[in-house]
Amino acid sequence: MYLLIFLLFTLYLTCSAQLVFDKHFTFNAFSSGFKVLEISGEGYFVVGYNDSLAVDSNGQPALDYIQGLIVKLNYNGDTIGAFQIGNGDTMYSAQFGGNSDDYFRSAIVTDDGNILVSGETQSYNAQNFYDYDLWLLKFNPNLDTLWTQRFSLPDSQMSLYPSISSKTHEDGIVVSGYENAWGGSVNKFMLAVFDSIGNLKFHKTLMPQFSGNLLSAIESSDHGFIATGIKYNSSVNFSDNSPIVIKTDSLGNTLWYKILPFWGDYHLAENIIKTQDGNYIYVWENVFYNSGAAHKMWQTHATKIDEQGIELWTKDYHYSFDQHKRIVELPNGNLMVSGRYTDTLGNGIKGFLMVCDSNGDSLWTRKFNGAPGSSPGSNPRCSDGTFTSDGGYILTGETYCCNFNPFIGGWTSSLWILKTDSFGLITSVINLPKPSMELNSIGNSFP
Repeated sequence: MYLLIFLLFTLYLTCSAQLVFDKHFTFNAFSSGFKVLEISGEGYFVVGYNDSLAVDSNGQPALDYIQGLIVKLNYNGDTIGAFQIGNGDTMYSAQFGGNSDDYFRSAIVTDDGNILVSGETQSYNAQNFYDYDLWLLKFNPNLDTLWTQRFSLPDSQMSLYPSISSKTHEDGIVVSGYENAWGGSVNKFMLAVFDSIGNLKFHKTLMPQFSGNLLSAIESSDHGFIATGIKYNSSVNFSDNSPIVIKTDSLGNTLWYKILPFWGDYHLAENIIKTQDGNYIYVWENVFYNSGAAHKMWQTHATKIDEQGIELWTKDYHYSFDQHKRIVELPNGNLMVSGRYTDTLGNGIKGFLMVCDSNGDSLWTRKFNGAPGSSPGSNPRCSDGTFTSDGGYILTGETYCCNFNPFIGGWTSSLWILKTDSFGLITSVINLPKPSMELNSIGNSFP
């Protein structure tokens, strides 16, 4: 009898030790995670931005105050450290009457176990209100800044939003997005590659006869690159887009491209990966129903191609009212797709997680509200996801559940991070001691 009571008590303690890992972190007015990483033995790292919305003497919001943000969490989701950097150019404020903007957009883990962050910045002598430089920063796992680098073009805006960066075989980074020379021209496809210490290897405007935005790029087996994105079909209607896939050589010269046969609405190719068998898979979406109306119906797809762009298969998935999907190949060859989901009436944004087999057939899906016990109004906007070393999954983005800002009279966002087990259930399967250090901000000189 006593043994049975002891066993039941032990089981209770074991069950109680499972921690719900669906958390938000409120920094200021708007905070968001764009990329989530794991470094074995160190924990999880979220890269994004924080907008403090500086207020004037009357307590009213004056100007955006946007800084790059990196947060470190242990395996229970407890915050170990946080670091912000940006807004260092006082000349920008004097000349243009605002704060310079600085964003972290994506990141990779380098071979030496550090973190290489990519983004854009205005804090290095911007020449006009729209002048953004490409920005690279390297951090160690303690969030100490090891170095910063930037690449600038005169009077040009370069942005990586909402593109995801990837690693090269030389431990460098490939970034993609768009650039705009502010003389009246429209966005152009932009691809740039940097080596392991942040030196530029090449920068290229791809296919200048078109306008558009690259949303993802990876290095191919021949050390060229394959990029996916949006081709703008009209210089005046930016909702008339087509998905595009572009293959380049090692210097960014276009070898082939494919424009998917969709136009007249917001269609896009979002994220591409290289698979273990040497081929490639990209996720894309098209407006399937009610094109041009307020309540559209997007359909998500995944397409597998070889290096020549020959289609091996295409799979069609759910319908929704949202986009921004990421795809990751799991160690067992299965596929993970994450992103935002909204029903076809445009209500109740949720975080989305789907696992497929290696042929792209869906095994299961999960949708998340954005904070424990929160209402659909939390609107979690999932921006990235990956698998974790314990066999589970982790998502990041922002949630509107818990941060009411009286200065702007409404709900603002908090950084959101969610951890699941291998079945997509919201529970941490690792229970480590809580850290002794609370959230702290590490102050380094800038720039």
